Amino acid sequence: MKLSQAVELFLRFKSKELAPRTLKEYRSDLELFKKIVGDREVESIKTADLMLFRTSLECSPSLINRRISALNTFFNFLVDMEVIRSNPVKPSLRIKKVKQKVPEALTHEEVEKVLEAAKKRSYRDYLIIKTILYCGLRVSELLSLTPENIVEVKGRKVLRIVGKGNKERFVPLPGSLAEELMELSKKVESKRLFPLSYQGIRYIFNKLQEETGIRLHPHKLRHTFATILVDRGVDIRVIQAFLGHASPITSARYAKVRDEVMFKVVEEIFSD
Repeated sequence: MKLSQAVELFLRFKSKELAPRTLKEYRSDLELFKKIVGDREVESIKTADLMLFRTSLECSPSLINRRISALNTFFNFLVDMEVIRSNPVKPSLRIKKVKQKVPEALTHEEVEKVLEAAKKRSYRDYLIIKTILYCGLRVSELLSLTPENIVEVKGRKVLRIVGKGNKERFVPLPGSLAEELMELSKKVESKRLFPLSYQGIRYIFNKLQEETGIRLHPHKLRHTFATILVDRGVDIRVIQAFLGHASPITSARYAKVRDEVMFKVVEEIFSD
């Protein structure tokens, strides 16, 4: 089987279990590999070809590891399908101990400056910044929001978020933001609250960065949200719950208490 055929077989098989963005990343990584080693019979691909591919990459160590991981998943799939006998990807191909930069957070003054600049651009841009900043959302989570995601729990408006791995969580909304999002939901003609692409979000953040002189990207706002909670002494388990990183090993009793704590945190920190 040719490499190109194997790639299409793999992507078709994975299409029902992976998010579109993840599939796109797999395709990009596998197409790049094919470009480097050629559209050959997959049975002929050896570890030496993977080494050639790795040495040709001019990107960050974390991206190299992601691409090697993608190839590892791909070749494991081919082994399972009995297309090849063994996986040519070896552990030594990965870069060990990739140093992670500590994400930066905005200062209080920078938060005010960014929100003001966003409000001057448009009300939509203002709500995008405010929602990420006050709820700690990922961009993918923001872009998937619909009016139906605004629900009521214990008499309070919350966002129902389906994050990575289809894990569901509920993020309490500050009073003013809840009202603003409800008003927006009545005005948007699209099914989504923010009918934009990733490129559209990147454009907005680039413009705000130019206008404020503040280095800005969505994850920086998400980290700012977490940093604010840490600075206020919020328990790390509650922060994990807000961000969708909560441990799956939690008791029903803890979950009940956690909801009350999350509501209290929002009222004390993010309410206007």
